[in-house]
Amino acid sequence: MKQLLTTLILLLSAGSLFSQTPLSITEARSSDANGILTNLGTEVVIEGKAIGTNYNPAGQTFAIYSAQEGIGISVYSESDALGYTFSANDNLRITGTLDQFRGLAQIAATSIEVLQNDGTAIEPRATSVLDENTESALVTFRNATVVDPANWRTDDLGSGFNLQMTNGTETITVRIDSDTDIAGMAAPTGTFDITGLGGQFDAQEPLDEGYQLLPRSISDINPYNTDGGGGGNDPMYRVLTMPEVRMNDANGIPSLIDELVEVTATVYGLNRRDGGLQFTIIDDNNVGVGIFNFDNDFGYTVAQGDMVTVQGTLGHFNGLTQITPDTLMMISSDNPLVSPRVVTELDESTESSLVVIEPVDVEDATQWAGNGGNFNVNFISSTGAITAVRIEDQTEISNISFPGTVGTVYQGIGGQFDNNDPRDEGYQLLPRDLDDIIFVLNTQDQYQGAVSIYPNPSESMIHVKADDRVLGLELFDLQGRSLAQIADNNTMDASVLNTGAYFLVVTFENGVYAEKVFVK
Repeated sequence: MKQLLTTLILLLSAGSLFSQTPLSITEARSSDANGILTNLGTEVVIEGKAIGTNYNPAGQTFAIYSAQEGIGISVYSESDALGYTFSANDNLRITGTLDQFRGLAQIAATSIEVLQNDGTAIEPRATSVLDENTESALVTFRNATVVDPANWRTDDLGSGFNLQMTNGTETITVRIDSDTDIAGMAAPTGTFDITGLGGQFDAQEPLDEGYQLLPRSISDINPYNTDGGGGGNDPMYRVLTMPEVRMNDANGIPSLIDELVEVTATVYGLNRRDGGLQFTIIDDNNVGVGIFNFDNDFGYTVAQGDMVTVQGTLGHFNGLTQITPDTLMMISSDNPLVSPRVVTELDESTESSLVVIEPVDVEDATQWAGNGGNFNVNFISSTGAITAVRIEDQTEISNISFPGTVGTVYQGIGGQFDNNDPRDEGYQLLPRDLDDIIFVLNTQDQYQGAVSIYPNPSESMIHVKADDRVLGLELFDLQGRSLAQIADNNTMDASVLNTGAYFLVVTFENGVYAEKVFVK
């Protein structure tokens, strides 16, 4: 019995370690006014995704990062690898003691447990300054040059060396670790982007200085040129603004055609090419360019709102300016989108921009195929101009019947298809999804108060909540046909409707409100 009790106590003691609730990285990184960790010396269990590289082959020096918290922490073991071989993107459980070295928060690890590797990478975020927020995070410093190449060492490296890099406005300290493949390389020349793990080395309180950037490998310096001119196997890409990319000659051909260029902007719409890439990126001023590659997607899944850096060759297809990428780097996701620009007709200024146009009439309604394939429909604008609306088979719009012209406006990305010089015709509007077909009531006053329609999508009842009394509800299909009307009520039964999109018009004493609703 005594032996059994002793065994039970040992099992419970061992089990208590594994059942310990992990401490969040935010809590682990909490510090006082002098930058000293609040929980310094505490034994903890912390979980996160492995990032960086192992800068200490004799043991472990890397970081774990929580995408949910947006914060990381260094993991350190001086001479014991703890049975773990570093692999980026491993989800890990680290057991150890909270420690700090020269301001760098770290876990002095006693065990490393691999939970899984889900294949999801932590994408570096762009930054122009290094501070507490970049410590143990993956960041990219763009348009960098080496301040003094004489400080770049190719021998007598020791554990590594520091040097300064600048983007012309801000200057940062970069640490080249001797255990990376950058050690011994010649200094990079020209302008490049440099990515790495944020670090800190500050010996005096308050510990709020000494921030560094530690690249992981040669690929973190992009492009890595060593001759100053982009010769050899390291092409030099010209970093351009979007207006520079979009400059044309007298025939509507890109002025910098066939040049190697680099541009950073936000993704709009979806990928319109199976097996390759065909999408649009737009800057904060609503100026954009097409991205096209016939059969290479670079492992990137197109998502609207992503900010990407594209390096490639500038060209055009039937007047549409586009870049054929050699490299595509995802910088961040869920970035805000610009508001569409209201136009009455399409031209060169609307190409690869987000615009909205209000058709007055359809030239031929039978052009709307609604069969899931690609098709064009011509509309006549208020100025008499013909607007070609291009519906592509990748969009959900291609499967719906004709939405009609009364009470609808169209927004989307401007395109062009003109195979003759000068390339000044063939402009198109490419809606991205059903939300780009907008129902409006031009003949009535618009309600200005707050309105909430929920749930949306709905399987049964649709509810309306507003500041004022609801006088009535009316449901329309996408063709503008009235399907149901309810007076003096703020609830409508959607259970009898087919799956799809509809317009719900809410009437108030001082105006009407319309919103697209979905039934599933």
